[in-house]
Amino acid sequence: MKTLYCICSLATACLMGLSPGGAVAATSETPPVAESGGAHKPQIWVNLGGFSRHFDSNKGYNENNLGLGLEYRTSPEIAYMAGAYYNSVRKTTSYAAVNWQPWQLGPVRLGAALGVMNGYPSLANGGSFFAALPLATIEGRHFGINFGLIPSIGKVDGAVIVQFKLRLN
Repeated sequence: MKTLYCICSLATACLMGLSPGGAVAATSETPPVAESGGAHKPQIWVNLGGFSRHFDSNKGYNENNLGLGLEYRTSPEIAYMAGAYYNSVRKTTSYAAVNWQPWQLGPVRLGAALGVMNGYPSLANGGSFFAALPLATIEGRHFGINFGLIPSIGKVDGAVIVQFKLRLN
């Protein structure tokens, strides 16, 4: 229940346009967030879930991980993410994360997402746990893709993930 409350709070904050610098209305009159070399207007994206490809493909994982989430990008380096998807072990996972991507290689932003998620019975008995994963992002004017890497560690079978998103503003 605490996880659901945290995710709902983060999603509400994203929709209201809260950023680390304080409250800002997310409208066309929104002042740009300063960045080195120019200005950046906050962006709201809808994440539609995606697909995973597990390194151990013999375990019968679900690799069609459709879901729904929000991403609020306050700058080219920072985005706040929250949502839910149907995970690889056929359970619903809720998540809330900060995506920090300080590096850029051509059109690809590189960094990591750090957050809280649930829904995996082998981790915290399906309850909430902290997670971090390397994340690369390519964003166009209206469409974007997040690429993630889940490393194989302990009870976690690694995978490559692809998440599709659509820009709302």
